[in-house]
Amino acid sequence: MSSSGRTNQVLFFARNALTSAESSREEGNIQAQRQFEEAALFHLYTGISSFCAEVLAQYRMPPMKDLPELLSRSDLPVELGELNLLFGNRDSWLASLFHSYQRVLTQGLTDQNSGSGVQSGLITSQSDYLALFRNWLIELENLVNRQREHYVEC
Repeated sequence: MSSSGRTNQVLFFARNALTSAESSREEGNIQAQRQFEEAALFHLYTGISSFCAEVLAQYRMPPMKDLPELLSRSDLPVELGELNLLFGNRDSWLASLFHSYQRVLTQGLTDQNSGSGVQSGLITSQSDYLALFRNWLIELENLVNRQREHYVEC
C-alpha cells in the first residue's frame, strides 16, 4: 500500500469510528460510544503520524521515531512546517490532539495497573468528544489535502 493510501485508510477508520460513536450515543450505549471515541482519537493520531511518514517518504528523508522527535528536526520540508507551528501552539487542534492522545495512554496504563476493574473506555468525561474529534478530523483532512497539492506540484 502506498503511504498516501495508508493515510487515507487511517482517516477513513477515524471517520468510521466517529460514525459508530454517534450511533452508540443515539442507542444510549455510553460505554460503546466512549470506546469508539477512543478508537477515533487513536486513528486521528495515527493519521497525523502516517501523513508525516508520507511526506518524509516523498522527500526521501529518514523515518521518524515519533511526532515530537520529527517536529524537533531542523530540516523539515515546508509541508511539515505548518504541523510544526501547530504543534508548538498549545491552543491549536494538533497540540490538543497530541495531549489528549498522551493523556489516554497514561490513563490507560494507570487504570490497568491500579486493579480498579474499570472496564469502560478510557475517555470518561461528559465532554462532547464527538464534535471535538470531528473538528480535528476536518482540520487534519484539510491540512493533508492542502499539503499534498503542494508536494505534487514540486
